[in-house]
Formats: sequence, structure tokens, C-alpha cells
Amino acid sequence: MKTALLACLLIAMPGISHAQAAVGRRIAMMGAPSGAPPCSACHGTHLEGNPALKVPALAGKPADFIVARLEHYAGPDGHNAQMRQVATALTTMERAQVAAYAAGLKPAAK
Repeated sequence: MKTALLACLLIAMPGISHAQAAVGRRIAMMGAPSGAPPCSACHGTHLEGNPALKVPALAGKPADFIVARLEHYAGPDGHNAQMRQVATALTTMERAQVAAYAAGLKPAAK
């Protein structure tokens, strides 16, 4: 709940959202200081996903949805080992930053 509220606040405040999205872009492309690998390693350089590997697109998804999925993977019900590793390595703020960045991307053409 706290993380979802933070993500909503980041999106609702354009000045903060832009700055946070810039940090989120760095995390998505290069990984996080906390040890999380870059999102782009699996989700693609534009977070467009990889259907061949069953990796979903993140580009253009609502930030609160992305944060909720990361919370799910970090929690006891998250059964994807790779995503659990990523989600637990990200801090609450890093999750919100990545979500703000991905939400601002144009969704990939289908």
C-alpha cells in the first residue's frame, strides 16, 4: 500500500515524476546500486518485452501496476525466481522510480 501511494505521488507531481523517471531509466538500463540487474536485460532496451521468452512489455504500463507486480514478486506469493531476485534487490524507492520511467514510455507496436 505504501509503495503504491508513493508511485501515485510520483506520477501526480510532474517535477518529481520527471526526476524520478530519470533515475528509473538508469536503473532500467544499467541496474541498481542495490544489486538488481537492469530491466532491459530481459524486458528489452525499450522495455518492449520478449514474447519468445515470455517476458512481458513494461513500456506504457501504469506505474501502480508495475509497482504492484514488483511487490508481488518480492512477497511470499511471487514464484518467479528471477523476478524475486530483482524485486527483492530493489528498494521501495527504486521500484517506484523504475515504474515511473516505464509508465512514461510509448508502448511497443503489436
